Amino acid sequence: MPKNENDIEQRQKLSPKGRFRFSCHNRLSCFNTCCTDINILLTPYDLLRMRKATGLSSGEFLKRYTVPLLADDGLPLLVLKMAEDENKSCPFVTPDGCKIYHDRPWSCRMYPIFPSSSEEESYIEERSSCLGLSEEKQWTIDEWKKAQGIDIYDKMNEPYKEITYHAYFQKGNKLDPGKGKLLYRACYDLDEFKRFLFETRFFDIYEVEKELIERLKEEEEELLNFGYRWIKFNLLGEDTLRLRDKTFDKILQDKRKELDNFKD
Repeated sequence: MPKNENDIEQRQKLSPKGRFRFSCHNRLSCFNTCCTDINILLTPYDLLRMRKATGLSSGEFLKRYTVPLLADDGLPLLVLKMAEDENKSCPFVTPDGCKIYHDRPWSCRMYPIFPSSSEEESYIEERSSCLGLSEEKQWTIDEWKKAQGIDIYDKMNEPYKEITYHAYFQKGNKLDPGKGKLLYRACYDLDEFKRFLFETRFFDIYEVEKELIERLKEEEEELLNFGYRWIKFNLLGEDTLRLRDKTFDKILQDKRKELDNFKD
């Protein structure tokens, strides 16, 4: 992620089939310098992986390592909190490299390649003081993404992308603080979301398969995906869950159909 808008001028368009040179290792004099004084926006899946790597609860990880922000549309956002040293270093960087390297965020994995926009498949290569860009090793975009394990991140981030680019927001709607807190809990504070599911009458009200309920107890990836379903149902009016009360569920579905027809 660029530190300022001027960094964009240091980037060069790279076609999907184009090749770029890059290799990062501790023999480079700039090793680890890219991990200082930088804004790293964390996706919900980033947070899940990083939190599991530290062994902390979601609440403790959020408090210790993140800075909460609020987008103009009311969507909660999270940025990785830099250490309070003179270099504003990433809290996970060490002289030998990243101590959670296997679970590092999406943006760290993609570096030095960045999507040129949310809708385009072309990419841009950063031209900076990074000496790794002068190394001999060459890559295509697909080769780099495979080597960096990007596929599972893209797969897990897709439902969140569908939420953030939802027509609800494209039409200028905003989340009020209460709804923003619900989204924050379901996406980021998974321990709290899990308590919400299992320590209330949630499964008495909503029709959820028994097998899925068991997986929600043990698998955080499943819990996050269910959180996305809950957000789409509760905040965005999508047909992603069913109520156990069939009469009320039918009334709700009919009402949504009326609204969809009205929009059309």
